[in-house]
Order: sequence, then structure tokens, then C-alpha cells
Amino acid sequence: MSPQTRRSFAIGAAFVLAASALTAAPVAAQEESSLIYAIDGEISYLNNANSDVPSAEAVQWLYNGLFTYDQTLTPVPDLAAGPWQISEDGLTWTIQLKDNAYFQPTGENLTAQDVVFTYQLANSANCRFNPDTCLGFVVVTPEGATEPVKVLQDVKAIDDYTVEFTLADKYAPFSTTASTLQINSKKSVEEAFAAFQEQTADVNAADVDALLGKITAERDAVAAELEANPDSTAVADLAQFQAEAEALMTAADLPLPDQANYAAEDGSLDATAYVEALEAELANLSVVLSSTEIDQIAAAYPLLSISREPVGTGPFYVTEFRPGQDITAARNDKYHWGASAFDKLYMPIIKDDVAASAALAGGDIDWKYSLTPDGYAQLEGDPALKFARYPDFGYFALEFNLREGRLFAEKAVRQGLAYCIDKEATVEAATGDQGVPIYADIPPASWAYNPDIPKYEYSVEQGNATLEEAGWVDSNGDGIREKDGRPLQTKILVRAGKPDRIKFMQLLADQAKDCGFDIAIEEADFGTVLLPGLEWPLLMGGQTEQWDAYFGGWSTSYDPDPYSLWHSSNCVTADLPDTYNYICFQNERADELIEAGLKELDQAKRAEIYKEFEAIMADELPYLWAWSDQAKEGLAVAVNGEGEWTEADMGTPTWFWELEKVNKGSGTVAE
Repeated sequence: MSPQTRRSFAIGAAFVLAASALTAAPVAAQEESSLIYAIDGEISYLNNANSDVPSAEAVQWLYNGLFTYDQTLTPVPDLAAGPWQISEDGLTWTIQLKDNAYFQPTGENLTAQDVVFTYQLANSANCRFNPDTCLGFVVVTPEGATEPVKVLQDVKAIDDYTVEFTLADKYAPFSTTASTLQINSKKSVEEAFAAFQEQTADVNAADVDALLGKITAERDAVAAELEANPDSTAVADLAQFQAEAEALMTAADLPLPDQANYAAEDGSLDATAYVEALEAELANLSVVLSSTEIDQIAAAYPLLSISREPVGTGPFYVTEFRPGQDITAARNDKYHWGASAFDKLYMPIIKDDVAASAALAGGDIDWKYSLTPDGYAQLEGDPALKFARYPDFGYFALEFNLREGRLFAEKAVRQGLAYCIDKEATVEAATGDQGVPIYADIPPASWAYNPDIPKYEYSVEQGNATLEEAGWVDSNGDGIREKDGRPLQTKILVRAGKPDRIKFMQLLADQAKDCGFDIAIEEADFGTVLLPGLEWPLLMGGQTEQWDAYFGGWSTSYDPDPYSLWHSSNCVTADLPDTYNYICFQNERADELIEAGLKELDQAKRAEIYKEFEAIMADELPYLWAWSDQAKEGLAVAVNGEGEWTEADMGTPTWFWELEKVNKGSGTVAE
């Protein structure tokens, strides 16, 4: 069974990351009993600290959670021996563990102590796991309470194979965490931490904090100068701190960031970006050095040797990891779901999609988990290959700033624009067959998806009538509507280097002219312009006013809980500068449904709650939703599950969830 599915994490920011460098590692010759599974980017951490797709692709073969997802996205027991036992009040969750799961390569039996330890790390205020599994950041306000508290109040071992969790309030997404949090070996993590303490003995928090203070002071000085003199061209000189930062990292025996990942356009080192990467590592080190007990281990977690030499209970365990090149893993003969048909799993890192597609077509790899539209079109007719096709988790949308005074704060303006866009044709033109048009925020792949939500059907006539009725008129005869002296005019930023998003917005702007909109599209850098503009005070690219709309996207968890994005309490303000509801959507009934969904433990009833929530979102249009990607994977035709995989079998993100059953079969394509 699959310990982690690749799309199960959410990183809580506009969701597509920068592409990796275009180089391919050589594919080594492998024996017949090997599966060759290509990875398309650098590996960050081979454990719970991963928050990128390439690392998640590798990790899913190495670990297990208490539960996993079957092909219908239903949680089923994995390390758990059976379903949760939940108390009548919903606050005590008890689980019985299997007694035949073994960590590799150490060979130790997994027990309740390992589960307790892993959840204690997840519940730490210093949690450095993937954000989707850091329970230490999840708070609830129980009925009658005046202050929020951590949702996980306690976790303890009742006996060697029984674990009890105590929650502060009912919290349905807790079951999702049990499917995405990978159980670690307490012994291995503690040994790795002891070794880390030895190697960092020559570095203290005061030295690290002193350097971090100097970097902050440099930024503050430049910010003050720019505020005093807006015409100033001053920039923070972070390069001056490079040598000192590297010296501290070296003294702590920590690896330096790969300078190849911080290259300027001319190929030279981008010293500012590189020092920022060093700064992030040192900030984490500072927390480690100044924390105690479990919080210290939690903070150090990404820096430990287990990030490169993982110890897990999965169907394979790593025997060699060569950063930037490949991962070789051996079969776990004591895997609790049965040993794999393969002796080895070989994962070459091939960053270039063209090179990887060619390797798949040439039989040099067995499996490529991500195909671009161009790559798929090139390979589609190859009789030696077969393909998985399924709606991905996540979506893209035009996101409206709903604060008073912004152009799209008025619902009629959002409605008028929605009527004027032929969404299906626009998505098709922008993405080919890669995009599935959507009309609300829960993607079609989810069990909570509502296929019956209201839609703003394409009608220029209706769009113009809606705007006219709301008082937006073309009083100047120039084709641009206005109201109270304000033109229906704005500039919308879109991430540079993303042709599908850019094309969608260009087509949207062209169509919007038919309803009296004047929308200019401007490409901008994600990291330096767009992402900072999603935090208070919501200014992008040197603008002096908040943006009206932004085209971006989100990855989404398998759990449809919309609290962080849509609950009124998460509206970004000066007091809450970096929460995720930066458009400030506030709707009393939506809040009630969100809160009800958190506490409803019955999935069918919970789905009904979210269907009503989706109907509100589709009607209110806080976003003009665009599309959810149609993911495609390519495999050698000989790669099968138990029997043949049919197209229907390969139609969900978790279609290959029983990893131990993957083999090379007859080589015939199922009809």
C-alpha cells in the first residue's frame, strides 16, 4: 500500500514552484527485477520535511502512515490494524497498530512509541514537517473557551501497539493527517539528533543570531532610505555576509546550499538569493540551538542525517542517494503488506521533460509521473506505453480583492465579467486538454466536489445587462464603462514564464472588452513581486494601491477543509499580515458551514456541508475559477498492478495505491 500519495500535501502559497535546471542524470542499466521510476527535480528531504513534488514522489515508496488512501480516495488502514475508535464526544481517538511493520534498514519493529514520538514532533511549535502535517500550528476554540488551543492536546501509548490521542474539540481533518504523516523511528531520529548535537557543538545561538541581526539591519536601513527617498535605487547588500554565513554553516558541519540553484541570468552566482538561502538555514539552526527537549528535535528535523539516509517502513529502503543524480532503493522483504515483485527501485533524477519523455519512449525508464501536454502528445500513440489520466488536486483562478473600494468588491462587476468569458473555450485554448474547467474551489477529484453548482454561462448580452443594471455605463462612447467617475479599468498581474496562465488572462482580457472592461495584463516574477504582494499591505511591484485582482493558484489537500482560505477570521490585515484569505472573503453562512465541516466526523454528511458551501462560492464568485489540471503519467506497457490496469483503474490520483503489487507483467495493454 502507498504510504503517501504525491498530491496529498498543501504548501499554502500560490502553488506552482519554479522549474528546475534542465539537466538529466544518466540512467544506469538495471536488472530485470528493478523498477525505474523517474524523478523530475532535486530532492529536498527524504522524510516528513518534504514539501515539493519530486521529494514526495520518492518518499511515498519509503514510509507509511497510520492510514492511506485507496483508489476512491477513501482512507483505509495502513500501519493501523483497523479503523479509528472514536469516543462519543469525538475527543478521544484510539488506534490499534499492526505488529508486523518493520523499519528498514535497521530491522526494528514499529511500536506505539514510534507513533507517539512522530506525533509529538508534529505537535511541536517548532514543527518542520510539511505544513500540511504540522499539528502544532492547528488551533481550535472549544465551546465555552475564550482562547484558541492546540487541537492535539495529548498522545500516549496505552501498550506496545495501542495509541490514544486526545483532541481539544471535534476535528474531522485529524483523520487526513493520519494518512499523510509518515511514522518515523524514534530510535533512529534520536540517534541522528545526538550526532547532530555533536557536530554543532562548536556553534552557539548567540553567534548565529548576531549574523542574522546584521542581515536584518542591512535590510531595515535600505527600507528606511527608500521610504525617505522614493527615487533612491538603494538595494540591500547581502553579499557582504556570504563568507560569515558559510563559515557558521561549515562550523556546524552542515551542507551549504548548492550554488548552481542560485544562478543569475548571466550564469554567475546570484549572491543575494544565495545568502537568503543561507539565512533560512541559519534561522532554523538558531531555533534548534535555543530550544529544549522535543521542540529542539522538531526544529532540527530537516537538518538531521535521516533527511538523506531515511529509515521507514515502506516497501523499499534507500541504499544510496546521490543528490542531483539518483536514488537506489532495495526491497523491504518484511513489508507488512507483502514484499514487492522488484528487488530494487531505481529513481534517476531527470529534470528536463523532453529528456525524460525520450527515456520513457526508448525504454530506459519504466514510469514518468508527470507529462506536459507537449510530452503527452508526442508519446500518446506509442504502443509500448500506457497512460494514467486523472483530475489533479489544485486549481488556478482569477482572485478578486473584495475589500471596499477595490474594483471587484461589487458582486455585479464579478458577475458581469464571468458572463463575458467563454470559460470552456478559453481553458481549452490556454491549456490544450490539460485543463478541466471548474466553477468553485473544490476540484473534481475530491469526494466533496459538487457537480451541480450554479454556473455563469457564457452570455455577453447578460454580462452587459448585469453591469448596466448596476450603474456601469459607457458614458464617453469609448467602449469602457464607468460608474461615479471610475472606469471599469485595472491591471492584473500574472506569473511570468507560465504560458498557459498568461494566455488564459490575455484571452480573458480580450473577451472582457465586449462588456466594457479595460484589463491590462502584466507578467511579473513570482518570488520577488507576486508572493510579497499577497501579504499585508497587498502591494505588488512598487504599486501605491492594493491590487484589484491577481491570477494564481493553489494546491489542495485530499481533505476539503476550506478554513485557512475562506474563513472570515483569516482575512489578511495589518494584525494578520500573512494568512491565506488575502482577498478578505467574508460570508456569515460560509463561516457556519466551514465550522460545521470541521466538526462533522461522518464523511457523507460532511460532503453535504461542503456542497452547500460550494454553491455559495460559485454564486458569490470571490474567485473567477479557471481550471484544474488534468494530470497524465506515462508507463511502459509491461508495468501492471495485480492483473492489468485499465483506463478506469488509472483515473484517480491514487490509482496505484497498492505499491507492493506493482510488477512487470505480460506487456499487453488492457482493453
